[in-house]
Amino acid sequence: MILPGPDTNTIQLDIETLQENFEKLGTIFNSLREILFTVNLDTGIIENVNNSISTLGFTKQEWEGVSFKDWPLFKKKKYFSLLNHARHSSFEASSQQIEILKKDLSASIPFEFSTVIFTFKGKNHLLCVLRDISEREKLLHELEQSLKTERQLNELRSSFISTASHQFRTPLTIIQSGVEIMDLYLEDIPEEKRIPFQKQFKRIEGEVQNLQDLMNDILLLGRSNAKRTPFHPELTDIVGFCDDIIKNKFNSRFPENRKINMLVTGENQPVLLDIKLFSHALENILNNAYKYSKKGLIEMGIDFASDQVLITIKDQGIGIPKKDLVHLFQPFFRAGNTSEIEGTGLGLSIVKEYIDEHNGQISVSSILNRGTTVTISLPLSTKIKTYAG
Repeated sequence: MILPGPDTNTIQLDIETLQENFEKLGTIFNSLREILFTVNLDTGIIENVNNSISTLGFTKQEWEGVSFKDWPLFKKKKYFSLLNHARHSSFEASSQQIEILKKDLSASIPFEFSTVIFTFKGKNHLLCVLRDISEREKLLHELEQSLKTERQLNELRSSFISTASHQFRTPLTIIQSGVEIMDLYLEDIPEEKRIPFQKQFKRIEGEVQNLQDLMNDILLLGRSNAKRTPFHPELTDIVGFCDDIIKNKFNSRFPENRKINMLVTGENQPVLLDIKLFSHALENILNNAYKYSKKGLIEMGIDFASDQVLITIKDQGIGIPKKDLVHLFQPFFRAGNTSEIEGTGLGLSIVKEYIDEHNGQISVSSILNRGTTVTISLPLSTKIKTYAG
């Protein structure tokens, strides 16, 4: 009995398909921008190289069929970094940045050299990929130069701000002293004639204080932007810390109906705080709560969660227009409904810088004419070991 054999037409079709796929893979292999070559690890012979080897000024024929073992010493020295990386290759892909001279020695090109060992028909081969990273290195260099220039500009700006702030303080101090001296002379003047002078002196003193506050805020902002503000965190009982600020700096100055009520939830845990920076941030927020509200208590909550502590400060003031919320932390920005209230627009931008230093976050929510809530989240001590040194 004669069994039917394979269909000749089917065999021919399979051969043509294989040939087409082989040619397709060959086209892809030689069209890649990366330099690819394979090495037989038993013989050390380079078996396949794609056309991109021309990037280095070589032809395929100059590499294919050549054994690494037969390279002369000068060539091995020339490609030492390439050979050294290939020698440590494994079945897991690994990469290293190397530089290779072109054949005519006209230029040295940076490459990312990747290798991986693979097995084909029982023999181990090494697949090598050289990816030209000249453009990436150029962009990195330009970025480094830009960052260097930006740092220099920040230093110059900080130096100017510091100098200007100190220069302003001298005339402001003289003005303040002059007003105080003139106020002393008013003691010999009848009271009805003294009142207009005293009103004017009070206005001058108020404006001097506003200018001093502005100079202090600008100086703080300049230091913060230039990353010159010292940051010295230490484990702190944040509940006791906040309680001291509330009692000594706020509740002692305001009547019962304007005090700060503090509510603590969760288990009290220590937090890494820079006392000076966080004091400034917290007092600024509390001052704003009083400045932009004329009635009602200020509510302050401290809520301990598993990995963070949330501090919320809520007032019953004028609120913030919705369109202004996204700009609150920009230097010199002031909400549209605060034009009649004294301020520099620097406070919250400085506060954000200081909260960022603590690896924390700050957000603001508000309803116009109903109040504002500021929320600060800080990581608990176990989550910021980098600061613990």
